[in-house]
Amino acid sequence: MAQLKKKHQLFVAIFVVIGLFVAWLINMDYIRLGEKTIEKNTALMRDGNGCVAIAEKSVSHMVAVVEFQKLEIIGRKARVMRNCMDDHGYIQNPAWTSYATPIAEATAKSQQVSMNEAFENLRRQDMVIFQNNAKIPLYWINKAK
Repeated sequence: MAQLKKKHQLFVAIFVVIGLFVAWLINMDYIRLGEKTIEKNTALMRDGNGCVAIAEKSVSHMVAVVEFQKLEIIGRKARVMRNCMDDHGYIQNPAWTSYATPIAEATAKSQQVSMNEAFENLRRQDMVIFQNNAKIPLYWINKAK
C-alpha cells in the first residue's frame, strides 16, 4: 500500500513538472494555441519595464520634503527614463506628439497652467505605457522604423 502511494505521488509530481514546463513554453511563446496565443512580451514592453525599474531605482534614495524636491524627483525619473529608452533604441513617436498637443492645450486652459507644463505632465504619464491601445498612439517607437 505504501509503495502504491509513493508511485502515485511520483506520477503527480511528474505531471506537475510537465504542466509547469508547458505553461512556461506557452508564456515564452514557443507553443501557440491555435489562434488564441498568450500575449507575449514585446521588446518595447521588456525594455520599457526595465527602464521604469532603473528610473525608480535612480530616485529611491531621495526624500522629498518640500514641493520643489518632489518636482526634482519626478523630473529625474523622466530624464532617466528618456535616457534609458534612448539607449535601447527608442525615440518619441511623432504620432504621439500630434495626438498629445491638442490635449495639452485643452488641459492648459482648463487647469490654468502653461502649455509646456501640461504637455510635460502628459508626456510623463504616457511614457510608461508600453501596450498598444487602438485609441492612443504609443509614446515610444523604435529608431529603426
